[in-house]
Amino acid sequence: MSDNLSLRRRLAWYLVTVVLVTSAASGIAVYLETRHEVNEVFNASLAQTARILDSLISRAQIDANGDAWQRALQHETGKSADHTRLFLAVYDADGKLLLHSDMAPPMDGKQHRSGYFEFASEGRKWFAYGLEASRDGLLIVVGQRSQDRAEITEHIGSGLLLPLVLLLPVALVLLWKLIVVALRPLDDVTAQVRRQDIRNLKPIDGTGVPHEIDPLVQALNRMIADLEAAYAREHRFVSDASHELRNPLASLLINVDNALEESRDAAITESLQSMKTSIKRLSHLVSQLLELSHCENPLSGRTLQAVDLCRVCRRVVDSFASRARDAGVEIEFQTTQDRCEIRGDEALLTSMVANLVDNAIKYGGRDSRLRVRCARDAYGWQITVEDSGAGLDAEHREKVFERFYRAGDTHAGGAGLGLSIVKTIAELHGARVELDESGLGGLKVEIRFDN
Repeated sequence: MSDNLSLRRRLAWYLVTVVLVTSAASGIAVYLETRHEVNEVFNASLAQTARILDSLISRAQIDANGDAWQRALQHETGKSADHTRLFLAVYDADGKLLLHSDMAPPMDGKQHRSGYFEFASEGRKWFAYGLEASRDGLLIVVGQRSQDRAEITEHIGSGLLLPLVLLLPVALVLLWKLIVVALRPLDDVTAQVRRQDIRNLKPIDGTGVPHEIDPLVQALNRMIADLEAAYAREHRFVSDASHELRNPLASLLINVDNALEESRDAAITESLQSMKTSIKRLSHLVSQLLELSHCENPLSGRTLQAVDLCRVCRRVVDSFASRARDAGVEIEFQTTQDRCEIRGDEALLTSMVANLVDNAIKYGGRDSRLRVRCARDAYGWQITVEDSGAGLDAEHREKVFERFYRAGDTHAGGAGLGLSIVKTIAELHGARVELDESGLGGLKVEIRFDN
């Protein structure tokens, strides 16, 4: 049996095995008991028949009426059913056959005396009872075929076992239903665990949980509480650190700008310019960390409203128009609808599109094209941002969603958090992000919102 077999199936296998073994043992016991009782009844019948005959016949009566009795025995036995017929044989003291029914098999009267015995004759097995008569030294033998007993035993045994066999499938189905009902609390706990979101952890409801599962529920709740506390500490640290770093970095940037204005030494000016670039990059990193910290908050804590994706994309494109011109990038916006409305958080969706446009401008290069498109197809709304830049190799497309992973031009000033922020916001809105080759020649990022 496989180690990863479900508990439900494991219990079913165990219980079915027990039921089948018990049923088989019961069937064997019923058959053996039936055979014993049938033998007891027939043995008593043979002995009683022999004693009745002993009280009715004598040697003188046989000599006087033997022919008439012989004809009567043959006539009666011919009417009987095969499985109920008995044979009768009467021998004298010398083993001579005096009287017999037509079913009586050939046998030596001298070899058998009183008591029960079995013998074989004419290829058949017979069971008989011999009784020494109370007078004239006669031997009365009454018997029947052993096969007749076996047939009656099978007939009675099958009648007793048939209800058990017919009810066995019903019992197995009921057993499976009972297992399903008994394990339903465990299924409920499993469903609650599967619905957990790392950004919105909730305690497991242990109402109605059996005592055997309650320790597991308590352990899960403790683990959830610890994870929630650790996640809250991490989120608070990133948020607080980002807030605390923004003001010093802004002051430092102002001081560098002032120093640049006053500097007359070329070497010092170059160093200050390098410092300014590093400060801007660090400031951008802090801003993205703060943005990532904010967007990782669960949407349950935000007010969901109707958001027009077309308006969001158009506003983002307009806000980046000046920067795109300065970078030598031609930017355009396309849409097939007047309104592309979904329920979500407008600030987060704006940040998502802005990160995509920022990346496209940053990595597209001069004299490149950038197209933002908002449309609807049979599957739902979609936002597409594509450029004519260098694109992204297929091997990097999955890795770029990892935090601080930078592909392509690592000197473009990015922190490697943009696409991670995009994916986080998309998932919070039930959307998925897909990367592909653009028709413009560069990278295409498509965000699909399901209906």
